[in-house]
Amino acid sequence: MSGDIEVGKQAPDFDLPTTETTGRVVLSEVVKKGVAIILFYSSDWGMMCGVEMMTFRDMFSEFEKAGAILLPISTNSTISHRAWKEQMRLQFDLLSDFDGKVSNRYGVLIGGEGYLKGRSNRAVFVVDSNMILRYKWIAEDPSFEPDYDTVLDAVKKARTES
Repeated sequence: MSGDIEVGKQAPDFDLPTTETTGRVVLSEVVKKGVAIILFYSSDWGMMCGVEMMTFRDMFSEFEKAGAILLPISTNSTISHRAWKEQMRLQFDLLSDFDGKVSNRYGVLIGGEGYLKGRSNRAVFVVDSNMILRYKWIAEDPSFEPDYDTVLDAVKKARTES
């Protein structure tokens, strides 16, 4: 893992394809509409990734009410994302970091060997309207889940501080 982004510093911008056929998401454009929650996860179809996305799906209205925009990212393809999004009944798009460059810039790309090589570690970054990182959580183990209420609180705090 390479990048080491710190809370209070500028978040790296990115431009990634979405589950929509011609859709793309640019972080610097998203933050003009609300607080971005960047959710790195290891893989579509993974058990714990499913648990995490179902929790964000079930809490979606709370995050939306707080002014958050969810940006889940993995190194899976947009084709895989489309199928998984449909099966999971997600109301938000999934972003494809197929080459792992964004995951690497955020310091969450898993290198080395094993079944997670080239995948993103589970992580959450909250970015405010000024592109400042307001909250950061990176799992010590990819099977760990974030504290969803803490993420929601970080969004609310980011809205009042930006």
